[in-house]
Amino acid sequence: MAIELDPQALSLFTEGYDKILQGLARLGYTTHDDNFKDTAKRAAKGFHELVHDQNQVGAEVDALLAKTFPAKYSEMVISKHNTCFGICPHHLLPVIYRISLAYIPHDKVLGLSKLSRLARMIARGPKLQEDLTHDLAEILHTRLGSHGSAVYIEGLHMCMAARGVGAHEARLITSGVRGVFLDQATTRQEFIKLVVAPQITVV
Repeated sequence: MAIELDPQALSLFTEGYDKILQGLARLGYTTHDDNFKDTAKRAAKGFHELVHDQNQVGAEVDALLAKTFPAKYSEMVISKHNTCFGICPHHLLPVIYRISLAYIPHDKVLGLSKLSRLARMIARGPKLQEDLTHDLAEILHTRLGSHGSAVYIEGLHMCMAARGVGAHEARLITSGVRGVFLDQATTRQEFIKLVVAPQITVV
């Protein structure tokens, strides 16, 4: 199942961007020229692609978790440095995430690509980075039925980088641990050590 754009939501977003263009015109920009032709529609579609329909996401997560394989081992499974995108709920500005997530299987494992897909699906939407971290950790621990889960996220927030304090060098770090990652310090430390190590390409 693919996440599809909701036509009614897209229409509402387009109306909103029409208002933004009116505001830009008031600031002296010539929004009636060819450079701004169909801008409201394009901007609305771009915004909509950052905001997934939560009903569709729920169904997609259900389908993802239904396609597992029997676990033949109980060691840490990590998918690190997944680049994902979302928006902050305070300013509706983009956030660029680098998400690392892990779990220790109990009786089932996800396909290799599913961790990346899960991170990208859950990230798309207006939510706090702290809530994103919690949601991913809960899914991998409670819903997957693992021995434990861990999530480590670095976020570049445009609300900080491109406005306000202008802290383009700052990254917000959040982490969430469940199960054995919470109970066993050595397991938690192993995860953190692995995900903060420099990325080494294999090709």
